This record gives sequence, structure tokens and C-alpha cells, in this order.
Amino acid sequence: MHGGSAPAVKAAAARRLEVAAVEADVRAVIASEGLEGVTNPLEALAMLATESLAMKSALAARVNALQEISTTSKLGVESLKVEVGLYERALERTAKFLDLLAKSGLEERRLRLDEQTAQQFVTAMQNILARLNLTPEQTALVGTVVPEELRALDA
Repeated sequence: MHGGSAPAVKAAAARRLEVAAVEADVRAVIASEGLEGVTNPLEALAMLATESLAMKSALAARVNALQEISTTSKLGVESLKVEVGLYERALERTAKFLDLLAKSGLEERRLRLDEQTAQQFVTAMQNILARLNLTPEQTALVGTVVPEELRALDA
């Protein structure tokens, strides 16, 4: 009497169950990737973007494996398969995360942190060398040896 057994309602319920099954399968694949959380909000946003990219890739593989991207219900209504809709949503979500990351200046902040770390390293090296009471000959070698060793780290 309330329409719960109407064909359209049953079809919508079946579709919701199918969506839930696909989402659960994709989440299981992503969970197996071993992604870890972070305490920094920008890092967390980067992690969400990474997870969103993984979801998009997993759904892309499912869409690519489909023989056809649409299906026809028993009532003759044609619609896109669940995987296609989920893939489209994953594309939109990923684009939003990447846009937020670009606007946040995350890479610029990472560069500043790298520069600060490098400066701390230089200060520590200067303090260490000052405490070693090197001879004038050894002090002269520092300007040659340290850059050579640091370049060797990059190789």
C-alpha cells in the first residue's frame, strides 16, 4: 500500500545495495595499501588526495573491465552501471582535493621546512667544528671536504 513493493522502489533499493557492495570492495583494496594517518592538517589533506587517487584508479580499472557501461532494467530503463557513476564521483572528489592542495601552498611550506632543516644542519656543523679546535690546516680543508661529502650524498 505504501509503495515499498513497487518495481521502481525495488530497483532503486537494488541499485543502492550494488553501490554499497562496490564501495566496500574498493575500500578493501585501498585499506590493503597500508595508508597511515598524519597529525598535520595539510599532510592529512595530502593523504586524502592520495586515497582519492587510489579510489579513482581502482574504479577506473573496474570501468575498463566492463563490457558495456550501461544496463537496462526489467522495466526497460537504461542507466549507467554503478561503477561508472562511482568513477565519475571519484574524479570530482580527487579534483577537489588536488585543487585544495594547490591552493594551500603545501609544496612551498615543504620547501621552507627543507630550507630550515638545512640551516639547522649548517649551524650544527659550524658548532661542531668550532668545538673540535681544529688546526689551521684542518680548518682550511673543511671548505673542501664538507661540500665534496655532501655532493656524494646526492649521487
